[in-house]
Amino acid sequence: MKYLRTIRLLLMLTILPALVAWGVSLWNYVADLTDPVMVPVNKSYEGYSTVPQKAPGLKLEQFTFQGKDGGEVLAVIANKDGEESSRQLNVIGDLTSNKADNLGTIDYALICVDWDHGIRSALPLAETLTAAGITCVLWEPRGTDNRRRYCTHGLLESGDVPLLIDELIHRSGKSAPVIVGVGQGYGAGLMLQAAVAEPRIQGLIAIDAYASLRESLSRTMPDTLLTQATLWLMDLRLHSSVGFECFDVAPVESAAKLNRDLPVLIINLVQNNPIRNLDDAVNIYRQLPCDRRDLWTLRNNSDAPHAVTRAIQPTKSTRAASVEARLLQDEDGTAIAMVHWLNDTVVTALDTPHVRVPARPLLTSDSQL
Repeated sequence: MKYLRTIRLLLMLTILPALVAWGVSLWNYVADLTDPVMVPVNKSYEGYSTVPQKAPGLKLEQFTFQGKDGGEVLAVIANKDGEESSRQLNVIGDLTSNKADNLGTIDYALICVDWDHGIRSALPLAETLTAAGITCVLWEPRGTDNRRRYCTHGLLESGDVPLLIDELIHRSGKSAPVIVGVGQGYGAGLMLQAAVAEPRIQGLIAIDAYASLRESLSRTMPDTLLTQATLWLMDLRLHSSVGFECFDVAPVESAAKLNRDLPVLIINLVQNNPIRNLDDAVNIYRQLPCDRRDLWTLRNNSDAPHAVTRAIQPTKSTRAASVEARLLQDEDGTAIAMVHWLNDTVVTALDTPHVRVPARPLLTSDSQL
């Protein structure tokens, strides 16, 4: 018996440290996966100031407003000024022959791209829209001086949008300015979430939005039982550190709650990316109850040379009809097409009586888990 007790003791002394070491290793692995989700840093602007002293073709007017959490959020108003950038020249050249005379109706375009370096990452879109005469507003979702430690992928940051609009109304003196939202990547998801609760957004462009954070993270990992356990541990870390879980962030669900009268343009530019791709764009588009909704994607080698649209068939698990996506030649052409969509679709919708009920039954999407 004494011999058996000794063996059990030795086994415990051997196995227990191994289990502890394995647990620590697993938790560190989960932390390495989760940290970029909690703090998605864009290294392209690492070392740069929050607001550039000079931006090509733009005049930037800084201001701050109080965010949803009570802290200051830094923002800028951007207008065309000085020598035009190459992006601006492309737009101006197109508008010389293809008029867009209704754009003066739009007072502001709210542009959001990154959680980190939000103003700098939004400047290319601002260059495009200011060339068409649209005043753009960019802001830092991280708050002034990087005050917000963690990112919630629009879940909480979208609450800043109504307060930003309040500040713009106060600054401009206009009681009901015409405002459109333009988001890309992180910003597209934020804008879809913001537009649900903010009826003052009267047009929305979402570029490369992911349908759900959970689905996007799942696609970056092999489909195994260990993967599901890892995602559960990631949720545990997110919840303990930030207060939300992957399931909580689902722009595809926000899309289903948008008002019928809101014009929405869904654009897919990123190809074959597990985080956000054409499937995400299609799933979001299918959920839109809006009367005016459009889906665009980049042309690829599978498209006929003269084709202007592509029919995208549903998967076996999706009970839906095929959808038509407009084909885009390149990103420069996309920017110009966006300007005309705002002119032709959004401004036209302003003169149409508003309806506050869905236009069609909501569909079952692949991305709704």
